[in-house]
Amino acid sequence: MDGDTAVAVRDRSRWPGILGRYLPDPWQRLADCLIVLTVCAVADLTYPLLTAVGILLILTVVPRLYRFRLGISVLDELPRLLVVGTIAPYVASSVLNPELSSFHDVVFSLVTAGGLVFSRVIVAALLRARRRRNPAVLSRTLILGCCSVARQLCRDLKNTPTFGLLPVALIDRDPEPGPDIPGLSLEPLEDNLPELIRKYSATTVIIAFSRCPDDHLLTVLRSCVREEAELYLVPRLPEYHAMDNATEMIGAIPLRHVPRAAHRSLTWFLKRPFDLLVSGLALWALSPLLLVLAVLVKLDTRTAPVLFRQERIGLDGKPFELLKFRTLTPADPGESDSRWNIAGDARLTPLGAAMRRFSLDELPQLYNVFRGDMTLVGPRPERPYFVHKFGQELPGYHARHRVPVGLTGWAAINGFRGDTSIRDRVLYDNYYIENWSPWLDVKVLLLTVRAVVGGNGG
Repeated sequence: MDGDTAVAVRDRSRWPGILGRYLPDPWQRLADCLIVLTVCAVADLTYPLLTAVGILLILTVVPRLYRFRLGISVLDELPRLLVVGTIAPYVASSVLNPELSSFHDVVFSLVTAGGLVFSRVIVAALLRARRRRNPAVLSRTLILGCCSVARQLCRDLKNTPTFGLLPVALIDRDPEPGPDIPGLSLEPLEDNLPELIRKYSATTVIIAFSRCPDDHLLTVLRSCVREEAELYLVPRLPEYHAMDNATEMIGAIPLRHVPRAAHRSLTWFLKRPFDLLVSGLALWALSPLLLVLAVLVKLDTRTAPVLFRQERIGLDGKPFELLKFRTLTPADPGESDSRWNIAGDARLTPLGAAMRRFSLDELPQLYNVFRGDMTLVGPRPERPYFVHKFGQELPGYHARHRVPVGLTGWAAINGFRGDTSIRDRVLYDNYYIENWSPWLDVKVLLLTVRAVVGGNGG
């Protein structure tokens, strides 16, 4: 997460619209914009506005230049800021104003870098003062854990409001009373973390060392994906944790930020338009093949419908009707709802076996994608009977439904489909959700094409 501070969550939530939710550190960006525009305006540039835009674009794409920081320290940011703040204006000036001398470009870049440092100093001072004088801007914080580290964290945050966090409750399984910290509540933790976040209007949760077993804690944290709270955790063996650019220090206690859930990132909103475009084009381009397959399926089993329709479970556990080309006719209409695998079934015709080998039977699911039941890439959908069964047996199974189910998925292209380990499938699906990126989707689609062409379907 990028930027300066933990007015962090609260400042960002007040910023209007998409800027408030997804643009890291809006106040520092605004200040830098004003500085760059001013320097470009007074410099002897041929294209001052275009140069300013070029500099700001370079600053924007530099990773982690703008990020939310709990500790406000210009000195910590200074080396990196000087390098980036010098190179960006030099490149923009020399490329967009080629008639100017190299000496002019160097002077311009040094002045711009100085202005960016001045901008950081001013914004940092204003934010520190605002946090000290106005507790209402502090992010209300739940601390998960009642150990000595958690209590020390509470004391440090109470004594140093410039970190921007206001601890309001310690929560844990069977919390034990300890040294009183004024204004702090003790709350038992079961499966109620989302309710506690809403009860205390918390915008930050810090995971210290809890009594909860790791698997239960993971389930509890995954239940909060719809909440607007930011998550931090204290790493194990904090005394041996190396300080790096992604670590926040609260006194002597390191914190690591837990990245936003996939569906809360800005790029996630490109997923649905991409699905619509690709599935629509695929349905149009493959329509002759779909027609031929439909005719072949009808001729192969004249007494059965061409399409096989089955209830599957999708996003947030909601059912939908999945479409496939029929490859066999169940003896009992309800048989397929609770039968795990049909591999080797005598009723699987040669046509059906060939279609399954090349995944041609799943092509009608492009329509499921187009109408929004599914996405192109995501955890593969399962039948209600097995969702209930596996949900009771495997921790993390229901967490697969945090995102839309997919036509193909990370688990599927790694070989976990059909009669394979459900436990491993859950691990791969949750890995995909927690590490999602647009490129990961593209990678899965390319690997899927390779698998289909190679005849490695189910």
